[in-house]
Amino acid sequence: MNKITKPLLALLITAATFTACKKDEVITDLPTITNLEVGMNNNKTAYPGTDIHFEADLFAASNLASVDLNIKPKTGTGWNFNQKYTEGFANVKNANFHKHIDVPTNAALGSYIVTIKVTDLLGRTTEITSDLEIKYDPTLPSATGFEVGLNAAGNDLHVEATVAAINKIARIEVEVHGAAWEKDFLFTDAAMVGLSTYNFHKHLDVTAAPKGHYHVHLKIVDQLGKENQFEEHFDK
Repeated sequence: MNKITKPLLALLITAATFTACKKDEVITDLPTITNLEVGMNNNKTAYPGTDIHFEADLFAASNLASVDLNIKPKTGTGWNFNQKYTEGFANVKNANFHKHIDVPTNAALGSYIVTIKVTDLLGRTTEITSDLEIKYDPTLPSATGFEVGLNAAGNDLHVEATVAAINKIARIEVEVHGAAWEKDFLFTDAAMVGLSTYNFHKHLDVTAAPKGHYHVHLKIVDQLGKENQFEEHFDK
């Protein structure tokens, strides 16, 4: 009887151990979301009529499949946003999720919940949530007529906007980024700093940028440190 029981017992223990390891492996291999930022400098704040910055580092041992971004009111009715992203994420292990979402001018003010969900190629998911407040601030810097354009040679990017800042302009930053290239340009022109309105018109050297789709972020910072950001796109 002992000769039969001991091998069976050993087999059961081995099977149980293997099963436990497999369960641990499944948990360990779930996709991950780290370094989440909601709003500029992770301030978890947005303003109607502007855009809001989202960023996070994503990883999936079995490769990513998609990323879902959802924004909804904590209670009651309000602005709802839901978008699935696959381009730039599907079939890679690591990715940086970096999006700027336009907040409608009529978005209801109040408290919102942001959810980012990552799905891998095996269908496994991980999600993370964050608070978001949409509020009104009439003193934020603004930009109207923001436009970008690439010349025929593909080396010169025209950027123009009429900038306004009640608290006076301190600096303007332009970030150009795509899947394989990005560059930041900082402007503190004496002709601009300290003014409340200014026609911002620059030509940026993008010779080194490979062909692809690019985002252009125009960030205006006033002399009280308040900042606002606007986005345009171009293809090279």
